[in-house]
Amino acid sequence: MSEATKRGVGTIGGYTVLRREPLERLEGAFIELEHERTGARHIHIECGDDNNGFTILFPTPPRDSTGVAHILEHVVLAGSQRFPVHDPFFSMTRRSLATFMNAFTSADWTAYPFSTRNAKDFSNLLDVYLDATFYPRLEQDAFMQEGIRFEFETPDDPRSGLRYKGVVFNEMKGALASPAAAMQRAMGKALFPELTYEHVSGGDPEHIPELTWQKLRDFHASHYHPSNAFFYTYGDRPLEATLEAIERNVLSRFERISIDSSIPFVKRFSQPASLTEPYPAVAGEDNSRRSQALTAWVTVPSSDSFRLLSIKVLTEVLLSNSGSPLRKALIDSKLGTAMADGTGLQDDYKESVFGAGLKDVRTEDAGEVEEVVLDTLAKLAKDGVDPTQVDAVIHRLEFEKRERSNAGFPYALKVMFSCLPAYTYGGDPYASMNFDADLARLQQERKDGRWFENVIRTELLDNSHRALLTIVPDPDLEDRKHKKELERLALIEATLSEPDRNKIVEDAIRLKSAQDARQDLSVLPTLELSDIPMKFEPLAPRSTAIGGASVDFYVLPTNGVTYLDIRSDFSVLTQEQLDLLPLFGRAFTQSGAAGQDYVQMAQRIAAYTGGVGAAAQVQSLAAVEDFVQSFVVSGRALDRNIKPFVEILADLTSRLEIDPARLKEVIAETATRLESSLANLGFQFAILLAQSKLTPEGALNERLQGIGMLHSMRELAKLDEQQLGPVIDELQAIRTALFRAEAIQVVVTCEDSTVATVSEHLASLVESLPAEREKTRSPKPPAQDPVPEARIAPVPVAFNVRTFKTVRYTNADAPALLVLANYLRDTFLHKELREKGGAYGGYAQASTGAGLFMLGSYRDPNIIRTYTVYDQAVRWVLDSPIEAEQLKEAILGACGDVDPLESPDIKGRREAVNRLTGFTLQERERFKQRLLHVTSEDLRRVTSRYLADGSGVQVTVAGADLIEAARKEHPQLFAVVEPV
Repeated sequence: MSEATKRGVGTIGGYTVLRREPLERLEGAFIELEHERTGARHIHIECGDDNNGFTILFPTPPRDSTGVAHILEHVVLAGSQRFPVHDPFFSMTRRSLATFMNAFTSADWTAYPFSTRNAKDFSNLLDVYLDATFYPRLEQDAFMQEGIRFEFETPDDPRSGLRYKGVVFNEMKGALASPAAAMQRAMGKALFPELTYEHVSGGDPEHIPELTWQKLRDFHASHYHPSNAFFYTYGDRPLEATLEAIERNVLSRFERISIDSSIPFVKRFSQPASLTEPYPAVAGEDNSRRSQALTAWVTVPSSDSFRLLSIKVLTEVLLSNSGSPLRKALIDSKLGTAMADGTGLQDDYKESVFGAGLKDVRTEDAGEVEEVVLDTLAKLAKDGVDPTQVDAVIHRLEFEKRERSNAGFPYALKVMFSCLPAYTYGGDPYASMNFDADLARLQQERKDGRWFENVIRTELLDNSHRALLTIVPDPDLEDRKHKKELERLALIEATLSEPDRNKIVEDAIRLKSAQDARQDLSVLPTLELSDIPMKFEPLAPRSTAIGGASVDFYVLPTNGVTYLDIRSDFSVLTQEQLDLLPLFGRAFTQSGAAGQDYVQMAQRIAAYTGGVGAAAQVQSLAAVEDFVQSFVVSGRALDRNIKPFVEILADLTSRLEIDPARLKEVIAETATRLESSLANLGFQFAILLAQSKLTPEGALNERLQGIGMLHSMRELAKLDEQQLGPVIDELQAIRTALFRAEAIQVVVTCEDSTVATVSEHLASLVESLPAEREKTRSPKPPAQDPVPEARIAPVPVAFNVRTFKTVRYTNADAPALLVLANYLRDTFLHKELREKGGAYGGYAQASTGAGLFMLGSYRDPNIIRTYTVYDQAVRWVLDSPIEAEQLKEAILGACGDVDPLESPDIKGRREAVNRLTGFTLQERERFKQRLLHVTSEDLRRVTSRYLADGSGVQVTVAGADLIEAARKEHPQLFAVVEPV
């Protein structure tokens, strides 16, 4: 070990610097520290990124399914010593320009991350996060609101029926309603008996009522201590300043104590196990082939970076794309239609889990699915793993190491998650993050022979610690659970004395009073409007024409990665073709081309790109009631692979080959994925269906992404291979209509040194396309009937949406509407829908591009009450005083909305779309200036003009029982009630 990696290479304040290592991928350094007095651990990633990240993480392995760690996560964010307001976390979302703020509870840890580009904001959020986690008030009212409480159906009527209430209680009802959640439960119970993973860390609604306030307080005292804390920071902020703040605010007040939050390794099975778990399904449907079967193993310690890298690479080889051998064998078996939930590698357990299986199987065929898995693995162990597929996976690892993207999640936190298993389970986090040494060792092991074949044998075939997990549809499951809950409550209610009943009523009244009480938010730190950056970074393309195609190059520092989009106008498609467009997007990257079958194409894509995708996009125009209809093919590749990358795109756009058998597999897999995700798609479906009732743009979006698309996919799934012939003809007609030389626009984001190479190869791509023909545009779909509508889904909660038609981005009222959305969400809906109503989320959203305004609730136990709250929200804005501080916070939030975190891959693409749709730099800066000048009178005016006339449309997606109860109470609530 070099001198630079020995313990004690230096000190910073009360910390010992354990090691400092170079991080070439970030032109920075990895710094690992330990606080001497308390034992708190800290990793810092020193780099030039101005989006600074922070996380405080505590190992919190639960011993039951009461959800103690999850409920504690909520309660610690409900007031602390320095910030004694009942919701400082949500209050800070509107006093900050954070690029990320959240908290997570996993199977065995709880983390509180944030990131921001503003130095003052970082200090503010750091103070709030530290005080919340180490010095929370943990008040009983917060526990009752966020976790669990008794309350009568009518809170002030002790004879109206006893009920359970609580935000997490309702959240978990929705979270556990999906097949994926059932598979996760089965995995924990079957593979980790007597360990923490056999419990539902988020909380099982059947067991959440067993948690008490005192148990919650005890759990905090035993787990939220610096001696059990893992800190993480990232970015260009000086480490010394952050450490000094942590020392001053927290660590100086604690001493080291012994905390055992370790998790033992599981005792390995001598024989494989099996387990069957039900999941909610829709009554009246054919559920005979709606089971899932998964074979799952406990494999390597997640802390062992080299063994974990080996099993990760093997997993990708076996399962990552349609040409992967185990995935292909399972699909080819025809026992099911799509990969089962839990397929892949999960390293968020102390020992990682590998799983493979199928959806849409008959329950009795589960054993056959397992046979396919075992036989395929045995064949690969005997005959060998294709080395080119291993090379493709290692190429992808190199790509991921090089790419610094904020897409989907801030890169600051992606880096953290890459080393988290090693960090929290006692391994080497630097080796996990900077895996060059492990990769070099892996390549040497490959040279020495049969490395992955041996891994298959040792970790899978010869490993008896496996389980066959079967999850089965149960149409009566939610009804049984609901009845069991009511029976349990009835038994409890029968034992209540009159004083007991009065106490429950008094608690409800007190809680409501506390929720309504005025909070002194001045104790919280805040940014000022003067802290908001008012200018956007200008970005001009280098525009050219190549073979008749329009090409825009956005030259940015991409770290050796090229991003390329091919855009075409899908308004040229017929109405029949429009319904097939979502399928075309799926088939485009999962079919053969240029004489190669889909397996060979999948292998080419894996070997030379970071991924290729295709989808329709409907993009609003900034100034007029219209929209752009774009079909976009997006890909990315390392600069050295530009030639094969563009050749792949050329083959797909000009020489696509769609096989009937393969297309049937793609349709079945897509339909199955949608059906098994209904519990998670409810909010999206409700939003899209509501929007479809107001504008042609909304109607088109619903057709491409909503329930309309689901119904189209269901109909396609009924066709046999012979009947798919005409469908294939139409898909090929779509391709030739979209990809014509003069009709496409190419957007490239790359470094300056790459422009000439990309141009050269794009010329060949464009040359392979047919010439433009005369365009015939299809009429835009009309808005649907604006009647109120309910859709029944297999979920025990509701998603309630009311949407209004407003104005476009350049209209002078648009900034006020965006501020209004922030104001309503943060000062009214959050309190009324979440704190009082028990919904997991209450939202207001202004779609200033599309000219729409939405009120929505997520995982909501109520329907009628929520629509009443929406009515009250409008009156509240019109009739109640709007305080200057609350208005300022709403403006801050709106400014954050219009200035999202970007990275080079996002910047070029977004600028191209902005130019296409009229969201110019000048218009965006004008919009931001207008935001700063929004007044309280502006909020009342736009509320009165757009929300107060009763013109909103409403859609609910919910379980059958909730919809039926709502209709009994209010028969005219919905004009249409149908299954999703």
